Amino acid sequence: MPLLDVILRDRKAPPLRADAPATREGPTLRPASTYDAARTSADNRNHWRNADGASALAANGPETRRVLRNRSRYEDENNSYANGLTGDRANETVGTGPRLQLTLPESYLDPDFQRPVAVKDPEGMARAVELRWREWAKSVRLLDKLLVMDESETREGEVFALKFVNPALPADAPQLDVRLYEADQVATPDLYAEDPKAVDGIRFDDAGNPVEYHLLKRHPGDGWAAGVSPGDYERVAARQVIHWFKPRRAGQARGIPAFTSSLPLYSILRRFTLASLLNAEAQARITGVIEEENALPDPNDPAGGAGDCGGEEVEFAGVSLMRLDAGQSAKPFAVSHPAPEYPAFKGEVLTEAGRAINAPRNVSRGSSADYNYSSGRLDQQSWQRAIRIRRARFEGCVLDNLFAEWLRFARLIPGYLTEGLPPAATWTKSWRWDGFVAIDPVKDAAAATERMGNGTSTLERECGELGEDWEEVQDQRLREEAREDRRRRELGLGPRQPRQTQAPQAAPAVGDQGDG
Repeated sequence: MPLLDVILRDRKAPPLRADAPATREGPTLRPASTYDAARTSADNRNHWRNADGASALAANGPETRRVLRNRSRYEDENNSYANGLTGDRANETVGTGPRLQLTLPESYLDPDFQRPVAVKDPEGMARAVELRWREWAKSVRLLDKLLVMDESETREGEVFALKFVNPALPADAPQLDVRLYEADQVATPDLYAEDPKAVDGIRFDDAGNPVEYHLLKRHPGDGWAAGVSPGDYERVAARQVIHWFKPRRAGQARGIPAFTSSLPLYSILRRFTLASLLNAEAQARITGVIEEENALPDPNDPAGGAGDCGGEEVEFAGVSLMRLDAGQSAKPFAVSHPAPEYPAFKGEVLTEAGRAINAPRNVSRGSSADYNYSSGRLDQQSWQRAIRIRRARFEGCVLDNLFAEWLRFARLIPGYLTEGLPPAATWTKSWRWDGFVAIDPVKDAAAATERMGNGTSTLERECGELGEDWEEVQDQRLREEAREDRRRRELGLGPRQPRQTQAPQAAPAVGDQGDG
């Protein structure tokens, strides 16, 4: 059949219905979508009008990120709830700082001669490296910088850390230091849209790995600086930069604030609070009403009516009274400040706003007044799970990167590290964080004792959950016991009684379970 006849035939053929039977030419045609959410109607057209198909890079373009950063900072600086939630997240995640925990092997295979090499005192070597790392972290104030990085990532969506050599640090230790850059200062003013391997501030290779970062020589929010143009930037190798952000979509290269979805809620909350305050002030300012029964006629009124003084405020004894026209009456104001729905509305808005970072209700609102033990413990589980995941990401992106660079510096200093250290590839490294605050310390301690007793946990793991080094705990315990025994002997007291461990209670017999 000629092609023109086929086209004409298809045009004349009636459209297939959804319930039409299948034919030899093909399967039954279906409607475009059976999802209600995919249909557009007069009722939902305005709600979905801003939905688009922009990619992760297009949706998070430079101007969009700039606006979101500025608004998020403004809300954080002027809203105590948002500010407190940002600080709570950083305090929970970073706390007093992660502690390095190393385990060195007792022997390893020499890569050159392919023979086993014994390691002398691996525990002592590991402790020596941990101590050196701790000294360096204090010298560069690493804790303060980690807290700033965490808060910046929450508030602005991302933060950059530049690793550099600081000559002001002691020469007999690694002079590695970290300088933080806000997201505003990582940009490419002369970025070409045709370059597929670059986004604003970052350039990638063919495999999608960052190759270089572009750091503006001065912050766009700074004032004028002599000899520095707003568009001047320097190219920094990617290995010198740590980019801390949380991607939410495939292909996303720059971060946006964690409170992006909460900013309208915080704005509504502040407006509602201000409206309630103005209402209360208006009710408190007008304390009474003056009613004139026999007002003099108004000479300017041809009809001879009374003067118009309705709504005029009269100061009397430090308060304001409202004056009414003759023949008018007023009812007392219904005192309702705040409105009955104010606490409930405020609590729901704060709870919804905190969901952006998985914060439970009592953390978002800063109060556990309406909590009981069970609900408080249940809410903390999801919050703690989110913090554990955040810590794991922090380790992989920031801490492991810093430690590898610090170790490279440390190995170049003669005598700084113990001689005979095995290759770093054979080390087992972990980070110990602060433990979560126990809601019921007695029950948590009993559960830890039970887990160690039945062999499902170890002292190292349980101490790690509390943010403690199990070796330090054991050493301190032995030192304290020895000092206590020595002091008791000096005072002529008897020997210290051994610690009593509570035996687990036996299960009740069948006949002791009651008559029910």
